[in-house]
Amino acid sequence: MNARATAVLAAGACSAILLCSLLVAALPSAIRFEDVAAQRGIHAQMRCGGAGKQWIPEANGSGAAWLDYDRDGRMDLLIVNGSTMADLREILAGRVPPPRAGSVYLYHNRPDGSFEDVTARAGLRDSYWGTGVAVGDFNNDGFPDVLITNIGLDLLFRNNGDGTFTEIGAQAGLSRKVAWHTGAAFGDYDNDGRPDIYIAAYIDVNELKLDAPRPVCKYRSLSVFCGPRGVRGAPDVLYHNDGNARFRDVTSQAGVEDTKLYHGFTVVFDDFNGDGRLDIFVANDSDPNYLYLNLGNGVFKEAALEGGVAVNGDGQAQSNMGVAVGDFDNNGLLDILTTTFSEDYFPLFRQESPGSYEDATAAAGLGTVTLPWVGWACGFADLDNDGRKDLWLTNGHVYPNADQLPGTTWLQPVAFFANAGGKFVPLSGVSATKLLGAWRGAAAGDFNNDGAIDLVVLPVAGQPLLLENRTASRSHWIGVALQGKRSRDAIGARVRIDHCGASQFEIMRNGGSYISHDDPRIHFGLGSCSKVDKLEVTWPEGTKQVLQDLETNRYVTVTQP
Repeated sequence: MNARATAVLAAGACSAILLCSLLVAALPSAIRFEDVAAQRGIHAQMRCGGAGKQWIPEANGSGAAWLDYDRDGRMDLLIVNGSTMADLREILAGRVPPPRAGSVYLYHNRPDGSFEDVTARAGLRDSYWGTGVAVGDFNNDGFPDVLITNIGLDLLFRNNGDGTFTEIGAQAGLSRKVAWHTGAAFGDYDNDGRPDIYIAAYIDVNELKLDAPRPVCKYRSLSVFCGPRGVRGAPDVLYHNDGNARFRDVTSQAGVEDTKLYHGFTVVFDDFNGDGRLDIFVANDSDPNYLYLNLGNGVFKEAALEGGVAVNGDGQAQSNMGVAVGDFDNNGLLDILTTTFSEDYFPLFRQESPGSYEDATAAAGLGTVTLPWVGWACGFADLDNDGRKDLWLTNGHVYPNADQLPGTTWLQPVAFFANAGGKFVPLSGVSATKLLGAWRGAAAGDFNNDGAIDLVVLPVAGQPLLLENRTASRSHWIGVALQGKRSRDAIGARVRIDHCGASQFEIMRNGGSYISHDDPRIHFGLGSCSKVDKLEVTWPEGTKQVLQDLETNRYVTVTQP
């Protein structure tokens, strides 16, 4: 049974049989979504091994990305797919199978609001087991390029600017050693104008003895696949962009060697201590997280423990999968949330002072509500444009027989929390059933340019959801697209707005969610305020640009002088 067939909503009129609208009922802020994947033309079929999930590669799913690949002003959608265990055996044996249909999907967003599958025309395909996706303009030609991570070899697709892509991973210097890579992100960490790449690794592929009897471990009373605990991890890698479409492995000299071989998932490039330099956060599964602070000389210092984000407030390492970054309490400092395994809470790290974080999960209302869930993708986004960042989460267990256990289930909800002034309120109540499935990767983006943030959500198997934001709101908003002069993506640029006596800020980041890529435009909800008094951009080089008296309910492009 596919994930769409098992999607359930206890929001009143709709039922699991009707599946007609999949409306998410809302409480305080009237946040409401509708699944429009089929009517908009999104017909991807996700796969991740077999239904029994007997090996760990079958459990983790894959990622998605919003990007405007043809620069027509509308967000297009890219979906990365997994593969079969038969193909994985070939990959690990060094024999590359031919690409299966649906290894990658690229959907072009047409003017009428429908999506067209242009994958073949664009030249995108993947012979390996797809995991994550990162998007960045590595050659600064104005067209976004795509990095797909794999169990296999990573693929770097250069955007040719004519609707097609060319895969250049080998020529670009990416490793040609088979590995299990997961999350990735672009970021110009040395501010030379060329976006670099960080790639996280999960498990040493030599640990996957697929031709031997499968190892069996115990989870509570269940017999399940083994890992990641007790299974050797694999090293992350940092590539420096040397220009001319060439990348160089600088992991050791930059001080980001993953010597402990943690099990890496999601990566984010952002300025986590507010010093104007791009840092790196890595969510690690069953291990402490990494926070690499940029020292400004091409070298990083790992500071997750002293910064308060390595482990939770109880001092325990968690099974960290997804990452949300944003200023949820509008105090001018970035905060971090990670999703974790069931019987454990999703920690919210509030930044109290530059570079210093505290576990504020309980105070924010998230201390117990997440305990039944295995969390994956997540994000802070102002879903109702009231000026406060709400929270969304995708969940789903890794063990299909989890229903036999008390306190958790195999199918779990896409969950939404309204931000009630720094405290999160679960929409439709904690016990309400929302969209049930075994969800994994997801990305937030405004695909119809109406100022309401939408979501694409991927199941571990079956068809994705395209959740269109149908929130009835008279609140205003403004969206900001940045075009840098040296680095076109302007990753690390800081945007601050002043409006009707209030202020908000955001940073142009890359990475996050769960091995996925959100809409690259910055979005602010404004509530009843109908004008932005001042918009200030601090570009990665430190120069400032100010625009004043901006009209709202539109996207504005700010080009660095």
